[in-house]
Amino acid sequence: MSARVLVTGARGQLGLALAQVLTPEMDLLLADLGPAGSGIVPLDITDWSQVKETVQSFKPRFIVNAAAITDVDGNEREPEKAQLVNTTGVKYLLDAGEKIGATILQMSTDYVFNGKTGPYLESDKTDPISVYGRTKLESEQLVLEGGNHLVIRGNVLFGPNIDSKASFVAWVVNSLKASKPIRLVSDQINNPTLTTHLAEAIREALVQEATGLYHYGGLEFVNRYEFALKIAQHFSLPANNMTTITTKELNQLAPRPLKGGLICSKMKLELSVVNTNIAEALSQAFPRS
Repeated sequence: MSARVLVTGARGQLGLALAQVLTPEMDLLLADLGPAGSGIVPLDITDWSQVKETVQSFKPRFIVNAAAITDVDGNEREPEKAQLVNTTGVKYLLDAGEKIGATILQMSTDYVFNGKTGPYLESDKTDPISVYGRTKLESEQLVLEGGNHLVIRGNVLFGPNIDSKASFVAWVVNSLKASKPIRLVSDQINNPTLTTHLAEAIREALVQEATGLYHYGGLEFVNRYEFALKIAQHFSLPANNMTTITTKELNQLAPRPLKGGLICSKMKLELSVVNTNIAEALSQAFPRS
């Protein structure tokens, strides 16, 4: 399949993985905020004229939107900005894509749920408890109401780039190497997902021209402390500076879903994708020498 694919948010963890996974098979245009460079063109999805011009010029068959404000507390502090990026920007991509018949693949999150009864299936009732979750749900609704488009929800993404500031793995590794004490919540449960695996699942969805709503996540459901223990074990780092804390004790601005995570049996069955446990994902992302 040699289809044209526009990838927004190309400098993010998932965007980097998509560039690597999709490049051999598809004609990509990678786009993100900021100056052009490293094969990435500048695109602000909240600027209608930029979106229209980019889409009409490239004429993609698919638009994979990985652009979003993912700072959960930042969304709470600046709800108007969150609405603009996470929802309005998606509408612009839809409107521009509709003019050329492009299919939108919108990335979303398990934060569209309240976290009381997870992990979740696609059929479970949504009930976001934060600005981030609400704006992402609104973007989902726009995409799914727009026709033959696709939404894929993911959660707790980590990529093979140990230098990424957004990487939980990098934070744990760098903190433990520096002997810094770190506190990790023991009451937030998810299934951490390697960005490479999610990008491979996205590739299958594009190849098979899937539409509708799908969940994708790792095979293993753990809390953040358990995830950090597995990271420490993989990198052979001491875990004695790690302690547990509850979400309530952190006193964060935005509420967090506690029992989260995504059951991806539908995607595995219908699209024949695979997922792995955390140890296998870490071994793939960070091979031991």
